[in-house]
Amino acid sequence: MPETPHQLQDAARERGRAAADHLSRVNGAQGLQAAVLALLLPAGSRRAARAWQLETQATPGAAALREHIDHLPPAARLPWLDVLLARLRGQALPTRQALLEATRRVMAARGTVRPIDRLQWLLMRQRFGQASAASAQAAAQSDLSHLPPTDVLAVARYCAFLARMVPVEAHDDANPPELAAADGAAGAAWYASAMARWEPHHSIPPCTPPDSDGLVQALQELQALAWMQRPVLARDWVTAALQHSRHGRLADTAADALRLSCALLESPLPPELERHYRGAAEASPP
Repeated sequence: MPETPHQLQDAARERGRAAADHLSRVNGAQGLQAAVLALLLPAGSRRAARAWQLETQATPGAAALREHIDHLPPAARLPWLDVLLARLRGQALPTRQALLEATRRVMAARGTVRPIDRLQWLLMRQRFGQASAASAQAAAQSDLSHLPPTDVLAVARYCAFLARMVPVEAHDDANPPELAAADGAAGAAWYASAMARWEPHHSIPPCTPPDSDGLVQALQELQALAWMQRPVLARDWVTAALQHSRHGRLADTAADALRLSCALLESPLPPELERHYRGAAEASPP
């Protein structure tokens, strides 16, 4: 007799709880590396999966570990990545460096590095102390309306990068052109909303994503904003994302891009973004 939708949901929740229980006991260097790499794997990529197998072939229990991770709901994956990276900070420097090198190989295995990969890579470097944020401005009001033009340009460049994932992830060249056009229009609409507060006083550049160096430079300039301003920026982004999301609910990739951005800016999660992850609490870290 086929299972009912309710039974399928219960089974999925139970698998998520089992995965969380398994991950809570992963502490050795090899296991942590295998788990982090599995969390970073793009769904359905055979090349990335093969690269993961090569990187973890000497790790006992790696296949079972990945199977558990595959059962995590999407909203639980990034919280677990945070926890595992924190555990890895206690490992020796060569271990952390080896993980970064393995991460580059796995991310590059598809031939194309996704925008979300770049944010995850930057987060890993930040967590491991290999990328220092610029010195933040000491004082300031939280109002962003009167930022200098150079800071507004940095916001625009970073938002143009996020627009590849917010409110929806852009399809790649293998998909029909109409899908890419629709995704691009959605991203441009979000970008316009995110930049709206500066429209009366500044010439807002087109929504043109920066290259890797431009992304890092824009991020460093945003990290140098006053500590009271960065949370306001994050709230603006989330509010605009909800306005342009279907049924007012964040897509998983959009939520992850915004959460990673908050982490990189050392800003607390806006309540609306935090709620997205609360829905996977049963499979999330305690």
